[in-house]
Amino acid sequence: MKKIIKYFVLISAASLIAVNSASAEQSANLQQSFDKIKESVQDVKEGTKNLITTKESENLSPEEKEKQELEQRVDIFAKILNLSIKEAEDTVSQLKSLKNLEEKAVSSKKQFIKNFEEFLKFYNEQQNIMEKPEEIDLAKIKEIAQSFKDWRETNYNQELAAATAFLLINRQETILEMASNRFVKISSDIGKLKKNNLKGVEGLEKMLNLATETLKDAKNLYSEAKDGFWLIKDKLSIASSTTASSTLTSTSTPVAATSTEEIIAPKTSVPVENTSSTNSTSTPSISIEDQFLSIKGLIGDSLNKIKETYQIFIEMSNFVKKLLI
Repeated sequence: MKKIIKYFVLISAASLIAVNSASAEQSANLQQSFDKIKESVQDVKEGTKNLITTKESENLSPEEKEKQELEQRVDIFAKILNLSIKEAEDTVSQLKSLKNLEEKAVSSKKQFIKNFEEFLKFYNEQQNIMEKPEEIDLAKIKEIAQSFKDWRETNYNQELAAATAFLLINRQETILEMASNRFVKISSDIGKLKKNNLKGVEGLEKMLNLATETLKDAKNLYSEAKDGFWLIKDKLSIASSTTASSTLTSTSTPVAATSTEEIIAPKTSVPVENTSSTNSTSTPSISIEDQFLSIKGLIGDSLNKIKETYQIFIEMSNFVKKLLI
């Protein structure tokens, strides 16, 4: 009997150790996605801001100041384009890496990829313009910069926020599935230990109950994020059929799949509401971009709950090891 009990204890320990390594990798990957997207967006925003607000140097003639400002603006814009291209390429790469999606998600994945590939074409067109510096004066670069900034704010940023939310939702689904499978395995092992009257198994059961709650919270937050995402996306699909996307002057512009209109937000954690509502004074108006960012926040909360669950698994692993002593 003692050999059987020790065997089950060893199985439980192995299961928990496997959870620790796998969860760490999955959680780290999702966290890196958060950080990478945030860093990329911030870099482009800062670059665009600097492009619009370039300062003039002192002690230069008007001609020298104009020449210096032109060189600065051209250099900054070239860097912004490179960052923007990398941002869009990374998004396409991450989208293409998504596997085993439901039918509705597959369709959206294809649309997102198509949109961002169009964005890349546009960025390349802008680079072609910048390769002819003799045709660019200070007024021209200012016009290009302002148009680029306006376009990102009213068109691209919204699509990036939507794609980011989509990516995080689907990755979190994989993490939840892994955590749930491990939970079932650990629960089964604890059941075997209890059946064999292992002394101290009650402590494991208490910890398993805590893991049950944190995993449940993680799933609820994920479901809220997923439902909120599709609610926003579906409303935008309807709106985009009647609303024209923003365009840039003097060049072709990629068309996003969604509208830039705002929706009135209800008093819920996911800021979306029936578009037929006309009471715009009772609740604040929240941009589509911010609504998708709120979905990202819910996924972040769900991820934190998964981390709590894994921390409990670690504590259970340590507890099981003590039983072997």
